[in-house]
Amino acid sequence: MSFVNKVFKVCFCVFLIFTMGAVSAEEESASSGFFKSLLDGVICGPGGKMCDQTYNPNAKNAMGESPEQLLQYIDKANSYLNNRSVEPVKRSAAVVIPSKSVVAVTASPPSKLNPPLDNDAFQKALKTSGALGSTIQGYMQKEKSSLPSLKIYAEQGDPFAQLFLGLAYSDDWTGMAEPAESCRWIREAGTAGVSSARYFMAQRAFAKSSCFSEVPTLDQAKIWAELASQSNDQSIKKDSQNLMQDILKLQIAGSK
Repeated sequence: MSFVNKVFKVCFCVFLIFTMGAVSAEEESASSGFFKSLLDGVICGPGGKMCDQTYNPNAKNAMGESPEQLLQYIDKANSYLNNRSVEPVKRSAAVVIPSKSVVAVTASPPSKLNPPLDNDAFQKALKTSGALGSTIQGYMQKEKSSLPSLKIYAEQGDPFAQLFLGLAYSDDWTGMAEPAESCRWIREAGTAGVSSARYFMAQRAFAKSSCFSEVPTLDQAKIWAELASQSNDQSIKKDSQNLMQDILKLQIAGSK
């Protein structure tokens, strides 16, 4: 297979990943849309080895992996998207039993409004720190060895590491599943501006998730959804707007 054909195969794989789930967009989670958008940035190689849209093999930031290695990486990302559990948004009237966290976790919106952090900000972060990119890639590939580094980056204030650490606390494979800690770190990322984290917060507040130390309100869910809708990533914007409509319907029904 020639190099051109291999690159074409890579592009076709990315196309399939992007179109995957388009049939059931309402079912797609914020994390799926977020990870799909990331593939735009790693098409020339993960781990801080991204290159320009026009491939230049002589550029200092050109693809460091072989086409075969890149295809393997895309296959793993594809598998991650397919296997990650998707929880539909359901608003339960049951009594919320909060889970434990080292700090109290509420759905209260941030006191300071930071601008949205979307795919472009994520790509910039990875270009600045190849180690962070390797850590996040390791998490996506379900490597437990990536978790200590992910926690360090999160505790040091990196908003994207905070998002992925929050997701790690919601995954059984990590061996550290803890709903309250998951919401704690996702809220930190959302407060910093990460749009997908803001959508997660809106989704969980709307569903009255037990990860919170007190029962969330519809107003709190609405604010998080409004913040997420400011995203430049179209999948997050659309999902957030749809969630806002669901929240408004309940608020209107409750006022009658």
